[in-house]
Amino acid sequence: MFNRKKAGMIGVIGLSAAIITGVAVSAYAETKAPNNAAVQGQTVPEAQMNTAPSHEQLASRMAQQLGLDEKTQSKVSDLFEKDGKAIRTIQEQLHSTQVELSSLSPSSKNYMDKVDDLAEESGELTEALTIAFAKNRAGLYELLTPQQIEKLETPVQPQS
Repeated sequence: MFNRKKAGMIGVIGLSAAIITGVAVSAYAETKAPNNAAVQGQTVPEAQMNTAPSHEQLASRMAQQLGLDEKTQSKVSDLFEKDGKAIRTIQEQLHSTQVELSSLSPSSKNYMDKVDDLAEESGELTEALTIAFAKNRAGLYELLTPQQIEKLETPVQPQS
């Protein structure tokens, strides 16, 4: 059974993962809006995934920002590619679970049992996603110097 304490902890973990992802993507993603023709006819998640920067682009931007050498940039790119695939898989599973959860009707048979099962599954996927993000970040930090880590952690000030 899914109790309130566990649900709260998973919620905080999920929110943390979302914030970390948002910060990372914002820091390295282009600010250019996606071309509507490229995403026409796709669902919003598909369009977002298709317009997200590639692992090479992220590594290149990070190399420019942090002054990475080619060897480290290549390792960062490989890390982003490998972990990105695993993270996307978990995100897709989580999205599917959430869609299924939102499509349930309270008037259907065994509604609360289904909600409980899907909430449990969603919690497990959120935990797996948070751990995957943390492993990716730890792997990245292993590749960087203390100065590069400090630069990475320093918030970017908006230009006026």
